Amino acid sequence: MRTLLLTFLLIGTLSSAAFAQRRDRYAERPGDTDPSIERVDEVTRQMSTQLHLNEAQFIKLREVNKVKLARLEEIQWQYVEDGQLRNAKIAELEAQYEAECGRILTPSQLSLFREEQKRDSTPTGPANSNEGGLG
Repeated sequence: MRTLLLTFLLIGTLSSAAFAQRRDRYAERPGDTDPSIERVDEVTRQMSTQLHLNEAQFIKLREVNKVKLARLEEIQWQYVEDGQLRNAKIAELEAQYEAECGRILTPSQLSLFREEQKRDSTPTGPANSNEGGLG
């Protein structure tokens, strides 16, 4: 009986310490740590349309997108003062994301995905040479 009581006391102490640490983390960063479900669904649906995903790929990619978006928000919050380090962490996250996509997508889907990423990351210049200038 005494060991059972001590066990419960130990578990209670450890769980209250863990709860206090978790509460401190939320005090530093208020709000929900997960990205919105709508945003995750929108990104995944867009990829599904572009890459013609099957249902299993959609489900796996939805989880990967959820993790990526959550981590992206965390990086942007943590490194708000240091833009260079933030960009390095985002590049690292993108490399991990692409590796995860490589495990889920077929080779043809992966090449389409990479083309879309290149197109999204390449800035488009003004169509008229006079636009965007001081002239």
